[in-house]
Amino acid sequence: MREKHVLSSSIQSREAFDAIAAHVGSTDLSEQGWIIWQCIEEYYNTDTAARRVDPEILAEYTARRVSADKHKSMFRDLVQDVAAFDASPANVIDDLIATKRDVAGKRLASALLSGHDIDRVLSEYTTLMASDSLGEEDAPEVRQGLAVEELIAESFREEGLIEVWPPTLNARLDGGVKPGHHLVVFARPEMGKTMAVIEMMAGFVSQGLTVLYVGNEDPIADVNMRIVNRLSLMNKFEVLNNPVEADTKAREAGYDLLIMASLTPGTPREITALIEEHTPDVLVLDQLKNLNMLNDNKVLALEEAAQQARQWAKRYSCVVVSVTQAGDSASGKAVLDMGDMDWSNTGIPGACDLIVGIGANERNLQRGELVISLPKNKISGKHEYFAVLADPSLSQLIPLD
Repeated sequence: MREKHVLSSSIQSREAFDAIAAHVGSTDLSEQGWIIWQCIEEYYNTDTAARRVDPEILAEYTARRVSADKHKSMFRDLVQDVAAFDASPANVIDDLIATKRDVAGKRLASALLSGHDIDRVLSEYTTLMASDSLGEEDAPEVRQGLAVEELIAESFREEGLIEVWPPTLNARLDGGVKPGHHLVVFARPEMGKTMAVIEMMAGFVSQGLTVLYVGNEDPIADVNMRIVNRLSLMNKFEVLNNPVEADTKAREAGYDLLIMASLTPGTPREITALIEEHTPDVLVLDQLKNLNMLNDNKVLALEEAAQQARQWAKRYSCVVVSVTQAGDSASGKAVLDMGDMDWSNTGIPGACDLIVGIGANERNLQRGELVISLPKNKISGKHEYFAVLADPSLSQLIPLD
């Protein structure tokens, strides 16, 4: 992809931006180019009537995203240079199609070698090869007078639903989530975030789904062993005494479907490369706050990370589970709400479909319980809370109802 052509066309023409926006990701551009692209998107979202971007305002947008004066000056110069470049939107779109076809071919080759997800990847590849323009892929879906029976069959069908463990949580989701959904798990430190995610992953692999776990918080070996504990239902002492038995049980429970990657801390570009290499059904990001989003403002960086997670879910038709922290207001609190989310109680909720809060008061802790809250639930609309029994030795959440 010719970065300068893409940015210049998008600055000069909203029509060009709209045509290519869904096909430009963080890995398609340099780090500086990605920041400029995000600011172009912000400009058009702010002024929906704008037909082109004012370069001077765009330069100020980009300068606000960095703290050092020398970086502000660099971005102002970059924007002016790109804005002055004469690019052809039609040729930019042709170049994007060629690039996407190349990527789709590589994904199909990988699917054929692994034997996994061949039908979906082949369908995407065939559609792209038959397409003459990006607009054919992104044409709006227009409906009128759809029969209620058809609407029910489409919106409430159980086929294709992905269960989210523990089962008592899945019941509040009316059977599960769909590819493209973004889930956020948050809690105070040492309050069960990783345990909840491990419980979810055990459920995902039990359904035959491939899970890509990207960790940048805890040592990857520690998380890996906790997953073995959960899948084998053997604590660490039992695993140490019977490693062969633990290995057998874990693999029978779906251990081979789990791909674990450790990043320090990880960039969107690196994670996108992992997604395209492994084509997971579920992506787990542990944690959002550590991702390198090239933004010195913590609030904006978290919001950008959450928006990127949603983009991965939509772009690659997978479920994304993101992990983030709860703030001080959640200390000693059983039922969490969106206001308890650390640094971003608006931006992150706005970029997800389901929020799972993990909390506990002193009484809960004495009973070995954790409380799961659903302060946002676009899946079923049920904003409930309920207690589960926590077994740290197995990283298991056991329903109490």
